[in-house]
Amino acid sequence: MSDEVNDLFEEFTPGTTGMAVIFLPGLQGSMLELGSIPKAVKKLGHTSCIPRIHGYSAQSGYDTFDIWLSELDTVVNLLLENHNQVCLVGLSMGATLAIAYEADYQKNLPVVALSPVFAFDGWSVPWYYPLLYIVFKLGITNWHYKESQPYGLRNPEVRRRVAKQILEQETTEVGSASLSAKHLYQSLRLIGFAKNILHDFRSDLKIICSIDDDVVAPTTIDWISKSISSSTCKIIWLGGSYHIITLDNEREIVVNESVEFIQEAFFKHKAIIEYSKDAKELIIRDRIIE
Repeated sequence: MSDEVNDLFEEFTPGTTGMAVIFLPGLQGSMLELGSIPKAVKKLGHTSCIPRIHGYSAQSGYDTFDIWLSELDTVVNLLLENHNQVCLVGLSMGATLAIAYEADYQKNLPVVALSPVFAFDGWSVPWYYPLLYIVFKLGITNWHYKESQPYGLRNPEVRRRVAKQILEQETTEVGSASLSAKHLYQSLRLIGFAKNILHDFRSDLKIICSIDDDVVAPTTIDWISKSISSSTCKIIWLGGSYHIITLDNEREIVVNESVEFIQEAFFKHKAIIEYSKDAKELIIRDRIIE
């Protein structure tokens, strides 16, 4: 699997439990956005990986949202060859991508959605943002959107650190310092696609988000939970963070809640496998007695 690892992953740490956790940072983002969650997952012995998705991952060029989904499916299928279970953990647009993928491909993968974006309707989003779709349709795509205060962060110390990074480097802790119009357009297309198939999402889902998210309004999060068809959906509301909850004031809560869900999914799947195995043995024994 070494060649595939080099081609398909930004970061790959093999585990021993039979479970693989795929981390999806925000659009054009990197593993820096995910905070301490990958480290906690590695301690549990699970495989931890961040896929390299062309057009989505940082400095990976440009491609359409359907290619993002297709390349994620390639990664999932590869991992399922050597693992009993795969879990998706996405932040921001990465959470949207994870939900859209599961709803579309129906792989029964548990999903942790951190600040999922199904609308740009938070309090810091410019009033003209909804009009950008029209701009894209007109073919005006030779511009970039630059990140600005508060960078999705409530914590002033982390915010100052990120502000400095944005001035000095292309990829920061909160993602790319700027996004091209082409990438933004594909993110809006992904949101539209995800909305249309959201009722097909049936897997276990845990949403962790802030009540004061500067990018996404709480009403949008409520709409997500009401629109899916999953029998297990839990929402954790945070009161002291903005959009990038993995790095903000309640980052430890985010780590703990994410790990708790991953472990629940792991032991649930393990129990199902054991129950199925025991049931088959009982049937065989009954047939022998007869």
